[in-house]
Amino acid sequence: MAFLGRKETTTQEHLDIEDVRDDLVVLKNGNVSLVMETTSLNFDLLSEEEQDIRILAFAGLMNSLNFPVQIVVRTERTDVTDYVDKLKIYKEKQISLALKRQIEIYMQFIKNLTVNTEVLDKRFFVVIPGIISSIQRTSAVRQIFGKPVKIKNIEEVLEKAKLLLYPKRDHLLKQFQKMGIIAEQLKTDDLIRLYYGIYQPDTPGIKKLILKKQDFSTGIVETLKEE
Repeated sequence: MAFLGRKETTTQEHLDIEDVRDDLVVLKNGNVSLVMETTSLNFDLLSEEEQDIRILAFAGLMNSLNFPVQIVVRTERTDVTDYVDKLKIYKEKQISLALKRQIEIYMQFIKNLTVNTEVLDKRFFVVIPGIISSIQRTSAVRQIFGKPVKIKNIEEVLEKAKLLLYPKRDHLLKQFQKMGIIAEQLKTDDLIRLYYGIYQPDTPGIKKLILKKQDFSTGIVETLKEE
């Protein structure tokens, strides 16, 4: 507790994340992680020959790794808001009243389906952790006067992390391509949406979040109001 004044606390102080910047996740212990999202592959629909090729490619990927990775499978509720919005636009462009009516019935079916039945989707992520040394934190004297404990040289930490993580990312991208899987590094806004959805799973319209860096740093993320 600070000697002078009252220290205000936020929910973010209880999280392991220090900051999300330059498409990377900085943890409070000084480590930096790079997160990639991959497409899925329906293995059962492949022919026996194609399955063997994928298995060999996966074995090649695993044998090529000389650094740790984390594979995360996340199950979340499907957000059909964007799909319904596109149907509305498509309906307005139609001349036939009968076709408009059919689109309206279909839209209502989709809405009822998502309300009465929980439609789930799976997302696949690969996390590459990076251990960075030479972390500088807020001094003990400043903490006494109410200054929060933060990483002071975060820009330097990020530059070291990029040199460490980018070659590993590029290696994984090539290996995934051999398996017929598309992988992409998540951008800063995508990372914020992902972690916001993890810590606030019941929040509707996650994909429509208005993300502002100044709001994120103060623990406030606004949602887009329906017109």
